[in-house]
Amino acid sequence: MKQFNNLFLLGKSAFAIPIILDILVLNGYTGEVRVMANMADEANESLQYPYEIPQIQLRFLEYSDSIDFHTANLIIASIGKGRATIYQHFLNNPSIHTASFPAVIHPSAVIGAAVTTGKGLHISPLSVIAPYAKLGDFVVINRNVSVGHHTFLGNFVTINPGVNIAGVCEIEDKVVIGAGSVVLDKIKIGASSVIGAGSVVTKNIPQGVVAYGSPAKVIRDISG
Repeated sequence: MKQFNNLFLLGKSAFAIPIILDILVLNGYTGEVRVMANMADEANESLQYPYEIPQIQLRFLEYSDSIDFHTANLIIASIGKGRATIYQHFLNNPSIHTASFPAVIHPSAVIGAAVTTGKGLHISPLSVIAPYAKLGDFVVINRNVSVGHHTFLGNFVTINPGVNIAGVCEIEDKVVIGAGSVVLDKIKIGASSVIGAGSVVTKNIPQGVVAYGSPAKVIRDISG
């Protein structure tokens, strides 16, 4: 990973920051990182946990519309479903649209040569992305995940640890798939749906619902 100039973390999740910084260090990054929170510290329950990495110097800034992101490299400091909320928080700064959102990929991840990706991708350790998968913007693939060939993951999709997604699947925007779940071949999961941990998805799931079980069944509507 190149030595980025003007590197910011957007958000201040003590759960995500050490994971992101660790991947940066393992890829050879040792520079300063500036952190801009999207909420007051007293509202951030995660801050009771340690999150600083000795090899990287963190500098904390108050959020301000006057910050110029024009030449910045920005990483959203969340690997959960809060990424979209953090991104929206900073969109009123017009310079964010000209910033770069580099990928954060652990060196142990295996990514097929024909995989295409959007901006702001995060891939944690020991994950495998098969050829011709297509990953949208701000996708998070947590540790030990398998994504099959010709599978599409939409924007802000969150794949939790130990998930196995088979080939030719379509996972639409803002879907969350819980830890240890299995999605069988040629399955479509509609936008903003949540698949509970340990589920086996054997048929298509509509948008805006919670589904879980083996086989996974729709439990409730969350579209409203």
